[in-house]
This record gives sequence, structure tokens and C-alpha cells, in this order.
Amino acid sequence: MRNKKTRCAFYPAWEYRREVEDLNALSDQGWQLEKGGCFRSRFYRDESVRYRYALDYNTQIDDPVRYRDTFAEQGWQFVSDTFNGWHYFRKVYDPALPPEEYEIYTDDSSVRDMSDRWSRLGYAFGVIELVCAAMNLFVLLRHPSITNIAMALACLWLGVMILVGARRIRRPETAGRPKKSMGWCFAVVFALLAVGLVFGLVHSEATADSEYVYDPAGEPWTWQIHVSLPDFYTLDVEADTDAYVDITVTNHRNGKELAALGGGWDLRAKGVMFLLPGTYDVTTQYADGTEPGTTGMFRYEID
Repeated sequence: MRNKKTRCAFYPAWEYRREVEDLNALSDQGWQLEKGGCFRSRFYRDESVRYRYALDYNTQIDDPVRYRDTFAEQGWQFVSDTFNGWHYFRKVYDPALPPEEYEIYTDDSSVRDMSDRWSRLGYAFGVIELVCAAMNLFVLLRHPSITNIAMALACLWLGVMILVGARRIRRPETAGRPKKSMGWCFAVVFALLAVGLVFGLVHSEATADSEYVYDPAGEPWTWQIHVSLPDFYTLDVEADTDAYVDITVTNHRNGKELAALGGGWDLRAKGVMFLLPGTYDVTTQYADGTEPGTTGMFRYEID
């Protein structure tokens, strides 16, 4: 039988009571906490004892020794702490003692002080995330892409979730079943960030410069682009020519026209398209009836 194990779990700050209950349940099964963590905790096997755990949140400890001695005087044994201010304590469990004996705080004001410390931090981070969501929305409006959509939604979702959690932690939970876990909300955030990362890394980008000499036969010049992932793509075209030109984007497989950029002299055009994986043709052609006397210079960029 294993004597040690690692458990991966994530608890939002406002669900610290749920984490305590899980630690208590594991202790009843013979698994005692060795080191607690934000995402991963280590346990060792010891069926000879049962503990009841408690968590304290404090980022402003001037004297760590005195801080731990204060809890030790009340029978609490320090286990470990985390980088973001959570401290794990435990006390040997005696079924004959009342439940209040295993509450780390002895009055409502202490609980409220702890809750206020985290809620202030939560409100600050929530507002920051909403500002980031607004910035990503601004970028999205200027440059549509699945990456920007995912990032804007992730920031918005995370900001709202943190603000809700900061509000919840200020409400002391009564005895009984704790509120439903919001861990699935973080899974949504991680999924959106993963989508944004994948589409950001694999998103197709290409640039080309060309000369397009007038051909009496009217033959066009074609630039091909290859798309790896479905996404919104922006085509920028700059042209310096003395004759009217037309630029179109078509599906190479079936010839279907997807976009037609306005033609003209000294052309500066931009088109936003949603493209599926495949090959596409960007075709440039002088308009019928024109006879330019010089070579046209063109620059194409898609991202």
C-alpha cells in the first residue's frame, strides 16, 4: 500500500470551507496532509490518528513565530502555507468535543476580518479582469479573430466570477451542505485560454509583394494563401498603379467568390473574412478597357 500520494485540486478562495471538509474526509480515510497547495497537495498515510483542519488567510504577518504560537496555544498545529497567503492548521479530532472546538475563529469579528481581507483582494482583481476584457473587446472590434474572442470572453468570465466570489466570501456559511462548487467556472476559463493559445499559434499569416505588368490578353495575377485553422482573417492590399484594378478572393477548390475589394488607383483596401481550412486565391486584374502605361506595384498581407 502507498504511504504517500499527491492530490490535484483547485478551490476558489470563497470555497475554503469546502477544502476544509475535503481535508477532514481524507483524514478520516487515513490520509493526513503533509503540504497544502493552491493546485496540488501532498498527503501521507497514517490511520492511527484523525485530524480536523482549518484555513487562515493572512498576507501581513510581521512575526511568523508569534503568529503560529498564537494558534498553538489554542491546540492548533501548523502544517504548511502557500505563496498567496493561505495557512493550514490541524487539531487532533476527539468525537467527544463539540464542533465549535474545531473552528479556528472564536467570534464573528475574526471570521469577518479574514473574509474582508480576501474580498478586498478579490474585488481588485475582478475589476482588473473586467478592464482587460474591455481592452480585448476593443482589439476584437478592430481585428476580429477567434483568439481575440476567446481572450475577451475569458477575461470577462473570470472577472465576473471573481467579483461573485468576493461577494460570497463575505457571507458566513451556516452549518450544513456548502454551496455548490464553482470549480467548473475555472474550467471554462482555462478552456477559453487554451482555444486562444492554439488559434493564436496556428493562425495563418502571409505577406507578398509583386509587380503586375499589363497584359493585353487580360491575364490576372494570383496569390495563393493556405489556411490551417478556421478563423477570421484580414486581407490588406496596397496598390500603386495608373489604371483601375479589381481584387477578389475566391475558394481555390470551387471558385466561389468570398470577397471583392474596391478597385481604383492608389488603392488601400481591407477585407475581413471568415475562412475555413483550405487554399484561397487572391486575384488582381486590371479592369476591362484599361491600358496602363506602367507597371503596377502591389503588396498583399493577410493575418
